[in-house]
Amino acid sequence: MGGDATNSPITTGDNNMVIQSGRDTIQAGGNVYIGTNLPPPPAPGSAPLKPALIIGRDRDLQVLKQRVGIPAEGESPTSLKVLTAMRGWPGVGKTTLAAALAHDPDINARFPDGVLWASLGQQPSLFGELAAWGRALGVPDLNQARTVEEASNLLRGLLRNKRYLLIVDDAWQAEHVVPFNVGGSGCALLITTRLPEVARAIAPAPDDVYILGVLSEADALTLLRTLAPTVVAENEATSRELVNDLEGLPLAIQVAGRLLHTEASYGFGVDQLLADIRAGAKLIESQAPADRAEVANETTPTLAALLKKSTDLLDAHTLDCFAYLGAFAPKPATFDAAAMQAVWEVDDPRPTIRTLVDRGLLEPSGQSRFWMHAILVLHAKSFLTEE
Repeated sequence: MGGDATNSPITTGDNNMVIQSGRDTIQAGGNVYIGTNLPPPPAPGSAPLKPALIIGRDRDLQVLKQRVGIPAEGESPTSLKVLTAMRGWPGVGKTTLAAALAHDPDINARFPDGVLWASLGQQPSLFGELAAWGRALGVPDLNQARTVEEASNLLRGLLRNKRYLLIVDDAWQAEHVVPFNVGGSGCALLITTRLPEVARAIAPAPDDVYILGVLSEADALTLLRTLAPTVVAENEATSRELVNDLEGLPLAIQVAGRLLHTEASYGFGVDQLLADIRAGAKLIESQAPADRAEVANETTPTLAALLKKSTDLLDAHTLDCFAYLGAFAPKPATFDAAAMQAVWEVDDPRPTIRTLVDRGLLEPSGQSRFWMHAILVLHAKSFLTEE
C-alpha cells in the first residue's frame, strides 16, 4: 500500500482487497483491521462497517441519495422513492456502495432512526434475518413468530411511524425480498442483486432499477495504483492496458492488484505475471479477496467459483451457448442477435439471449447488441477447456 497500515480498514469494490502485515488482523463487516485496537463485529441486522476507500463512486452515491429524497447541493428537495433495486455485474461493487450509503451523514440525517441490513445470498435464512431486525429494534421475541409472514407483519407494525433505511443485499429470488418490504411511509428500501430478472420483478417501475456500471479507465487505474503502487509506478502503460482488459470491474482489479503486490513484495519482476493476468487463466483461478470466504467450509473461493454462482442457474443447453460465446468473443465482447444465431446454430436465438440477460451474463448495449464482460468471457471459455 505504501506506508504503514494501522487501525484502518481498506475496502474497495464489491469484494474488499486487503494488504496485510504480520500484525494481528481481524475481519469485520467486509473490512480487515490491522493493529491492536480491533473493533467488534457489526451487530445483527446492522450494516457492515463503513468502507474506508471507494474509488469512482461519487456520482452513483449521489444518485442513490437523490432517490431517497436527498437533493444534490444547490438543488431542490426530491421525493422519496420507496424502493430501489440496484443491479450490476458480479463484483462491480454493489455491496460496498450500499454500505457506504448506510454510513453517509446525509443518510443518517434523512433516516434518524437508523439502517437495517439483511444479507441474503442464494440460500437465505429469511426468518433469521427478520429476527435480527427485530433484535435491532429492541424486540427480541420476534423469533417467537410462527411463520416468516407473521414475523414480517410484526416488523411492519414496528416500522410504521419510523424513518429507517432498509437494505437487502445480494438477492437471488424476488420472493425472498418480499418479507423485508416492511417500511412505513418514512422508510426507503434498497435491494442489491446481480440478476436483472430479480431487479425487474422487485421494482414497481423500470425507473426504480439502478444499474451500477464498471469503473472508468482513470478510476480503475487509481484503484490498481492504490493496491499495487510500486507496480503501477514502474509499469504505467501496461497497468493501463490491464485495467482496460479487465473492463473496469473492481473485483477483477482487486484480485490482480493482490497478485501483483505480492509478487513485487518478494522482489521479483512482474512482467510475466502481468502477461499471465492479461491472458486470463491466472486471474480466473486466483482466490477472491478474503471477505468472500465461504463460512460453511472455511475456504476462500476462486474468482471462477464466485462467477459460477450465476452459471449454475443455467440449463445444459444455455450453458453450452454461453460457453460458445466465450470461444467466439471479439474484444470487446459485443454480439448482435444474428451473430449469436450463427454461433449457436439455432432458428431463433432470442429465448437464449433473454435467459442470459436475465441471469446477468449478457447486458444489452444498445442498437440490438449485447455485451459480455471480459471476466465472464474468461469464465465462458473455461467450460470449453473442461471438456
